[in-house]
Amino acid sequence: MLAHVNDALRMATGELPVAPRKLLLRFAPLKQLMIYVLPFPKGVATARELLARIDQAQFAQETAAFPAELEKFASRPADAPLPAHPAFGPLTRRAWGVLAYRHVDHHFRQFGV
Repeated sequence: MLAHVNDALRMATGELPVAPRKLLLRFAPLKQLMIYVLPFPKGVATARELLARIDQAQFAQETAAFPAELEKFASRPADAPLPAHPAFGPLTRRAWGVLAYRHVDHHFRQFGV
């Protein structure tokens, strides 16, 4: 889970490229509902790039990397370019922040953290 969360943060900074998917989630108002309102869904298909390292991940390394990845994401300059999300397409800085928070919270709750 930590490798997945760390890679999702890397995706959000543009460090890890993820192939776009053509989904209805890219369009308002569904995009806004999913990011800001509706409960974070369970069992949603995940980009392959965010699952690529999970079998080889080392818990101690991923645990140590998490604060640095979170800091890197949170401290991005306001004028830094934002990558498109593979499912939601272009996002604002605020939308990326909300989505990252909800994603991390979802998995931490999933594992009782």
